[in-house]
Amino acid sequence: RSYTSVEALDNHTYISMRAIITTSLIIFIAAVSICTAQQRSDPTKFNGGSILAMAGRNSVAIAIDSRFGLGMQTISTAAPSSSNDDDADNSNNNGNPRILLLPNSNTLLAWTGLYGDGLGFADEISVLLASKVRRAGGMRFDGTTTRKTMNPKAIAMLMSHLLYRRRNAPYYVEPVIVGLETVLVKEDCSVEMETVKSLQSITATTITNEVESAPSSVSITSDTMIQLKTKTIQRPYLMCSDMLGAQSTSHSFVCSGVASRSLHGTAEALWRPNLEGEELVEICGKAFVSALERDCYSGYGAVVYLIQATENDDGNESDVCIVEYVLSSRND
Repeated sequence: RSYTSVEALDNHTYISMRAIITTSLIIFIAAVSICTAQQRSDPTKFNGGSILAMAGRNSVAIAIDSRFGLGMQTISTAAPSSSNDDDADNSNNNGNPRILLLPNSNTLLAWTGLYGDGLGFADEISVLLASKVRRAGGMRFDGTTTRKTMNPKAIAMLMSHLLYRRRNAPYYVEPVIVGLETVLVKEDCSVEMETVKSLQSITATTITNEVESAPSSVSITSDTMIQLKTKTIQRPYLMCSDMLGAQSTSHSFVCSGVASRSLHGTAEALWRPNLEGEELVEICGKAFVSALERDCYSGYGAVVYLIQATENDDGNESDVCIVEYVLSSRND
């Protein structure tokens, strides 16, 4: 009888453990099915892809993954192609369908979302940008033409207007705009003001001696004071948007795509203010690759674009360069 009771107890324990394992397996399969159904029901996440942008001291970096798929099926792992507003119609479609737009040397426009809507959005925003730039440019009196450039904030407003105008039949895309804005800032002119005061005292003595030379010397001191008070710098601009054009700006980082939750965590943990160019690329690449390893809809390498301002001889940051970095990541 004792042997029979022990055997019955073992059978009861085995049945209980089997029921627990079976229930856990059913719950796991149901959760995976629900997540897959939600992923397929969201058109912006059907083709996968992720984007991360970070701001530095006088630079911005944007990272884009190389995977393009249909759900869990991988179609292409080529690097994203780029095009500017002059040859947008001749863009390279052999690479990643998430085309980068380069409206000018200070701005980059990228997006994630549905493949077909992304192509339509790229064509329409390119036409709008070309028309705005052409309308802003005009003829001078000497017969030469002027070419105006739009700052990143103006391009973001134009893009939001386009997306909200199509709110009844929206583009299923999530754009990200990064760039550098030209800003005039005031410097600490304590030493320069003393120099100006000394120049004014010199001109006062010159006025007493030679009255004819006084107006020109006074104008020179006023011009000198204005040049010493202002300086041109390039300020980073980061903006992401949903498919209806609602903007979200940040001074640190923005992200978009299927791995946006993981990107928020890694970027917030690694980002620091006033990062230099090379350090910004390293931090952005580490945060991006770490987040991609936790998402199966993104990855297969990444490309980081760095927009950095360089100082001239007079100390103004008017020259801008764009550098491309190719990163490798897990391909499974």
